[in-house]
Amino acid sequence: MQRTYQEDNEVKKILLFTLVALLATFFIDRVYSERNQAQLQQTVINEIKKTNQSKEEASILDFNELCEFRWDKVYVFGPETTRSEVNEKLGFTWSEAKAKGIGKDKKDNFIVFVENNQVRQYLKIPASYGTIVPKTSVANES
Repeated sequence: MQRTYQEDNEVKKILLFTLVALLATFFIDRVYSERNQAQLQQTVINEIKKTNQSKEEASILDFNELCEFRWDKVYVFGPETTRSEVNEKLGFTWSEAKAKGIGKDKKDNFIVFVENNQVRQYLKIPASYGTIVPKTSVANES
């Protein structure tokens, strides 16, 4: 049984609509994620300012309190950390590390949140805010 020209057009319309819907969902999710990342970055910076009056002292932050998303472990990498050191510490290769500026940009700390051996979220915090130490590197089980 052969399809008619009208049936082919209907299938094409459905496929086009599906593709547009998927792309829209992807871009909306990306914008939402970037906005959440910016908000979390500002929250962390505010917490550093609140807890650490002196740049010589490390800021000890409780990421369990600061983060509203799920994560298993958090790592803080200083500005001099190389990508290979990051991958070694994480225990897996973070393929986006180069694109995020790790190992190249020597003026930022990177805070990396991991869930199920995948980077869930990361933050760049200027090194001018000093050393950042997580109160605990493992998320509390709720």
